[in-house]
Amino acid sequence: MSKNIANNNSTFQLNDEYESKKERNNERKGIIIGILSQFIKALNLIQLKTYNSFYPNDFSINSLIFWRSLSVWVLGYILCLKKGIRIKSLNELGKKYLFILRNLLNFISTFLLIKILSYFRSSTSQVASECNPILVIFLSILIFHEKFYFRYIINAFVCIFSFSLILINENNPNISNIKLNNNKVSGLFLYICYLLVNGFLCLAQKKLLTEKMSLNELIYYLGMFNTLPAFLICIIQKNFGFGNIRYILYAISNGIFLFYLSTYLLNKAYEYIPIKKYIIIFRMSTMLVFVFGFVFLGEIIYTTDMIAAGLIISFQLYDFYYPPER
Repeated sequence: MSKNIANNNSTFQLNDEYESKKERNNERKGIIIGILSQFIKALNLIQLKTYNSFYPNDFSINSLIFWRSLSVWVLGYILCLKKGIRIKSLNELGKKYLFILRNLLNFISTFLLIKILSYFRSSTSQVASECNPILVIFLSILIFHEKFYFRYIINAFVCIFSFSLILINENNPNISNIKLNNNKVSGLFLYICYLLVNGFLCLAQKKLLTEKMSLNELIYYLGMFNTLPAFLICIIQKNFGFGNIRYILYAISNGIFLFYLSTYLLNKAYEYIPIKKYIIIFRMSTMLVFVFGFVFLGEIIYTTDMIAAGLIISFQLYDFYYPPER
């Protein structure tokens, strides 16, 4: 009897060790996938910045979004077919109008981001997007009546101060190998619009958490609702970039190999690693944009840039790990 108990205990111990080892291997795998996703995400932003310089006669923001999103739309459809996923119709969604609005806001957000990249360095544009969480918090307080904490004021001050540090360096005419638009006031206005759009985009996403859809379904609809408005505007502007097949292929490659792949890998990493490690990895793309901008675009990095990015990211991580008591 005692021998059987000892054997059972030994078996349980081996099973525990096996499960523990499996968890460690999965976490290690998730970290590698997550880091790779951030490399691709940073490259995605860098590539978006190069279109106007590489293809000045063919480039338009809407033609870029059209070919980029069309490739994502088709890829999402093919993957759903391959995996036997039935794509839900919009009528099956409980909040279909909010879902449509969310995807259209994504189109506007992408348009504004590409436009902003013509005014500022890629690193500046990336740090600007890091200020988005604080706006989401204030919008949540106004719209959903969530509780207000004084630390939100401090967070807003950190964002404004940090972004101001970076903007000071944008006046240098030799700051990048790619020519930038000198009208920084217009760029700043677009940046504010970009933050507002992303703020409402995040709130819409928050309300849509109850809608159960697979990643490939989401990719399918995201591609569709980005392709259709871009298509209509391209017809009006009579510019699809048909004159240069390399430009079209370059745009398609951004959709398939950078946007879709980074999205897929980031979601895959989330399955393997704890949320606290996931959040840290998610912030890597900001620093990688600094590095890639310097290497590929000749963008100068100032000490104040790194201080500003460090302040924003550090405060956000602090806010995540030590949230206010609710």
